[in-house]
Formats: sequence, structure tokens, C-alpha cells
Amino acid sequence: MSDLELARVAVADLAAASSVVYPGLEWAVCVSRGSSGLPELWVTSNEGAGYIPAGVYIRRVMPLAARFDEDFDARWFGWFNPAETALRAVRARGDAVSAIATTWAQESIFLNEATPDVAIAVAPSSAPGDAEAAQLLNSRSHRLETVAPGIYQSLERADQDAAEAYARQMTQAAVFGPGPELSSLAQSVARALISSRWPSADEWAALRSEYDMERLMAGSQRPGLTGMEEPAQLVAYVKDFVHCRRLETLLCWEANSPADVVYAAAMAGVSLNPMVPA
Repeated sequence: MSDLELARVAVADLAAASSVVYPGLEWAVCVSRGSSGLPELWVTSNEGAGYIPAGVYIRRVMPLAARFDEDFDARWFGWFNPAETALRAVRARGDAVSAIATTWAQESIFLNEATPDVAIAVAPSSAPGDAEAAQLLNSRSHRLETVAPGIYQSLERADQDAAEAYARQMTQAAVFGPGPELSSLAQSVARALISSRWPSADEWAALRSEYDMERLMAGSQRPGLTGMEEPAQLVAYVKDFVHCRRLETLLCWEANSPADVVYAAAMAGVSLNPMVPA
């Protein structure tokens, strides 16, 4: 299989896995070959700095094209075309790119100048439930494991009560920590969860509706649509992204997934303290 086909297959599978849980998210995979000569597939999305939605699992052998340099992440945070971000990341690490595939549909001179092997507008390869990236296999990482492997392993080893207690701490920090106040609905749901009470079905539905609306708003603010860096738009997007992740921290409780709660809180800017054994 060629490097371009490797990238295309990986992107198509990720697109399938995220198509329902996070519609509108764009993916990219860049293939580089280091001193070993073996292909290395770098992956990223166009949300945040390599944000991964709940229910999507990245292959362990695929490094994220993010989180290796804070300045890089800050500059290209949420860049509309994820393939351009992935290319920049690989180059920043001193490697050459052999192929690039992305779901993003627009041509890019920047990409075409880097390699002739570019695939754009890659479509999902299957129904969401059939995608390999929708399954937490041994060969794939939970999204929390990609940013905080120690915390993820601690949560996996902990009993349910301890895992939920830690997730409640992170929820409190995400919702009631620094930053603008969330809606009265979100605060009410948060107080219930922190107190080990369960919100009503109507509250969950209303919070989901609020989150979906805010996520669409954040998506419209992503920088880079014109190909130019726009500092003011980046600031607006970062604010919206953090707001969405604070709401997502709450919504992940509905799926009973402490690891996803903690990931969303981390993406909202919460510092993840080590878990204290019970």
C-alpha cells in the first residue's frame, strides 16, 4: 500500500467514526519517513489542538500532530484545514512529508508544494458503527490516554466510586473555576452531578441542545478559512472552544464515562491532578 493510500484509509476511517458523534469535524493524516524508513502517520483534527471526540479512538502507532510544542499549538489552534496543521507539525519536528490525506475539501497550494501525493475531500469509508476507529481495541488509545496516559491508567485501575469521585473534582473545576459563568442550566446540572444526583431527562436534553448550538458557533469561528492568520478570530475561537469543552465535561456524565469527563475538562484548561489511591 502506498503512503498516500495509508493516509487515505486512516482518514476515511476516522471520518466514519466521528460522522455522527461530531458532525462537521475535519481530519488529516500526514505520512513521514524518518531515519528508519518506515512510514509514520501523524493525525490531527481541525478542532482545538488535535481534539478527539468521545467515541473515536486513535491507533497507538499514530502520533498526534499536536501537543509537542505549546507555541505551535497556540498559533495553529483550530486551523480550518487540518492537513496544513499536520504538515506544519511534521516539518517543525524536522521530518519530510511523503503523502497527505484529509477530509477537508478545498485545494491548498501549501500542501501541493510539499508533496504531489495529496488527497482531499476524503469521504467516510463506512457507517459510523463499522469504523475501526469507533472501537476501543488494544491497538487504539482512549482520547484521555493521548494527553494524560498516567491519569487514564489510574482511572482504569480504580473502582467506579473512586473514578467518579475524581471526575466530580474535575467537573467542579471545569464549571466553577476561572472563566465566564455558564448558563443557569449548566450550573444546575453541574451541582447535581457534583452532589452525586442525576439530572432529569429534560435537563439532559436541554443541555445537549445548548451544547450543539455552541459547538456550531465555535466551528464558525475557526481561524484560517482565508489562509491568513487572524489573531482576533483566534482569540474568539479559543474562547468558544473552551466554553464547549466545559459543557462537554457535563454531557460526558450521561454516557457514564469518567475518562471522557476528565478529557473534556482537560481540554477546557483544567489541570489534571494525580489520582490519590483510595
